[in-house]
Amino acid sequence: MTSIANALVLAFPILLLCVPKGAGIFLAGILALALLAHRGMGDTWVRYRATLCPLGLAILAAVVVFMTSKLYFGVPWNVMDNPSRILLLLLTCLVVLRTAPDPQRIWGGITVALALSLVAVLFQRWILNDPRPSAWTQAIAFGNMVAALGLIGFVHPGKSRKAHLIAWANLALAAAVLIVNGTRGAWLALAVTMLPLLFVRYPSMRPGKFIGAVSLIVALAAGLYLVPDSPVAQRVDLVRGQLEQFQEGNTETSVGARLKTWQLALDSIRLHPWLGVGIGQFARIPRASAFCQQHSESDVCILQHAHNDVLEAAATTGMPGLLALLGLFLVPGVLFWQLLRACCRSDNRIGVCLSAGGLGVVLASLICGLTQVTMAHQANIVFYASIVGLLLGLAALQARHPRAGGVENL
Repeated sequence: MTSIANALVLAFPILLLCVPKGAGIFLAGILALALLAHRGMGDTWVRYRATLCPLGLAILAAVVVFMTSKLYFGVPWNVMDNPSRILLLLLTCLVVLRTAPDPQRIWGGITVALALSLVAVLFQRWILNDPRPSAWTQAIAFGNMVAALGLIGFVHPGKSRKAHLIAWANLALAAAVLIVNGTRGAWLALAVTMLPLLFVRYPSMRPGKFIGAVSLIVALAAGLYLVPDSPVAQRVDLVRGQLEQFQEGNTETSVGARLKTWQLALDSIRLHPWLGVGIGQFARIPRASAFCQQHSESDVCILQHAHNDVLEAAATTGMPGLLALLGLFLVPGVLFWQLLRACCRSDNRIGVCLSAGGLGVVLASLICGLTQVTMAHQANIVFYASIVGLLLGLAALQARHPRAGGVENL
């Protein structure tokens, strides 16, 4: 079973980024592995209950809120499809804890996945003339996944020159893919989250060197903006221009439609703070608004979600839904922080890297959630549930049973 688990951990990033319907393939693999390893699951739960119980309670709270909203508003069962995928988080974590795969396989898969993704988006951009290349996934979801994997790849374990080279290569590959892909939320998530991870990459880094590193990164970003015909400049300038148009009353742009949608969502939250309008029913809000009564052809009136995790949850499932959603981010974040401290105390570098990578994924997901909805796309929620489950399981194993694996020689 361990060899199968090793293969699945290695394949995970490649499946999600580079294979059509790869999320479904991974889900099938986890289910099959759970069936093979079902004996002993109870003992595994007891042994790792400090990790699994808080995680299970957070997921249970979300499922109860989502199901209550579905039943109260009588919405179709298909609205539960994407939210139900969050159960994969607990299942993946439990399967990893039961099968104990090699934690370093995840980094091998990330490097391959990012390299293949760069080839794919370059082909789609320059040969197929796709303005938002994203392999075989929705563009924003793809960008968010690339950012998260780039951050995990940046905390590749090891202190040797080779290990540092691989880590920076992973980050550079992710940045290159995102520049071609053009997902601005993912740019922000990658840039902001990698800064605290510098202290994981270089544990003895002094404040002066950190400031120097930040300055170098800022200079590099400025250089990318100033390059003639830079896609970075085009996407940034587009935001600025669309903001100016919105102030003049134009909502028929990407930014303008989002801002108007957020206004309508806030109005709806004030009217329905406790129950919302029903899970998966955000589209009712713009359609019922006075704005859409007067501008029925507007792009705002055909949006199916709020393009913001917080507003989507509060508008559709009320304050209970918002708290449940935040729990799906904050509970894993707290668990990763606890595992990080435990691994730091035991000087377990692999455990530190896994836990820090998990914290990076949670923070990046929260940032990405400012301009998109995690549960709006199946690949997005499957990715978040799977990667958090994988990293939590691997980090918890390291905290209890450190596995050196020759990392200091990397």
